[in-house]
Amino acid sequence: MTTRYDPERIRGSLRSVRLGRVYRLIHFSHRARPLNAVPTPSRFSDPAGQYAVLYVTESVRCGFWEALARNRFTRHRRRQMPRSDVESRLVVEIRSIEPLDLVDLREDGPIRIAAPTAVAHDANHAAGRSLSAATYANVPEADGFLFQSRFTGHVCAGVFDRAFEKLEALDITPLVVHADFLRALTDYDITLTTPSGLENRQRGANK
Repeated sequence: MTTRYDPERIRGSLRSVRLGRVYRLIHFSHRARPLNAVPTPSRFSDPAGQYAVLYVTESVRCGFWEALARNRFTRHRRRQMPRSDVESRLVVEIRSIEPLDLVDLREDGPIRIAAPTAVAHDANHAAGRSLSAATYANVPEADGFLFQSRFTGHVCAGVFDRAFEKLEALDITPLVVHADFLRALTDYDITLTTPSGLENRQRGANK
């Protein structure tokens, strides 16, 4: 699997990038370790589960779609999401304390390294994982990938665990009060719903 890509082509697409202010969404239970990540299935995760990838994006609303909303509203006439799903998430603001060397998969990036466009855009992550494994094993100077969100088009980065030390957490904010997220609710016509039992209790308390 890892021999299908020419390491020199991948090296030719490395870009030195300093991340200014980017964001990731985490569950509130991980607040104490906002830059931690473990090997779990994702676009550029290791098929063998030997290394972890941390994802950040230039926009909180993009992080919301990538990490939480995803395809849940597809073909739904009304866009509703339980408020509890949102209240359990935190926004971590991150920057890089030194440049990251990232494989650029934006625009024509995939075809430059002879990769299928599926590596960055397909809902099936098999192609991305194969490229990730080849890059991690054969291009040790690579810190991860630059790509565009298939949901919003914003720029995202997937950072290999060997480069986590190049990242710094600046701030942590509850997603439910973040200004960009609140604007996104209006822009995308999304309503946060409260479980019926809680609604009844709140009404009783207000009487």
